[in-house]
Amino acid sequence: MNSLKLFFILVAWLCASQTLAETVLTITGSDASGSVKVVTFDIEELKVLDQTSFVTIHDFVDEPTLFSGPLLRDLLANFTVSDEATLQLTALNQYQIEIPISDVTNFDVIVALEMNNAPMSIRQNGPLWVIYPLSDHPELQTAVYNSRMIWQLIDIQVR
Repeated sequence: MNSLKLFFILVAWLCASQTLAETVLTITGSDASGSVKVVTFDIEELKVLDQTSFVTIHDFVDEPTLFSGPLLRDLLANFTVSDEATLQLTALNQYQIEIPISDVTNFDVIVALEMNNAPMSIRQNGPLWVIYPLSDHPELQTAVYNSRMIWQLIDIQVR
């Protein structure tokens, strides 16, 4: 009886000690065959992707700020995306915005994981924030592009 009790304690300890990866981003679209494809990422999976960093200023920060994360176009690499496609992005609070795929192909739009070399909490608009390189492209310095920088991103639908 004691060995059975010890076994259950050991199993409980092993289960409690393993960290379950929490999905922070879901992307839904079509693959080359036209089948619906769903890809999920946890924060660690996003961190191991190639990271792009740039300093920019926009309506939601007070000073030039360093943002780092994978390019949004890299996250879409396994999907079939037409030149006319739009991306419907959804935030944690269910706020939604649509952006044309041309933004992603023409500019280095990132899904930022870090701001000034630190992870972003939900309180800091994280953990994921879509950031455009506004300071590198004067044509992006408009209210339209500022409004496309959705924070607390959780879902992308390729349409």
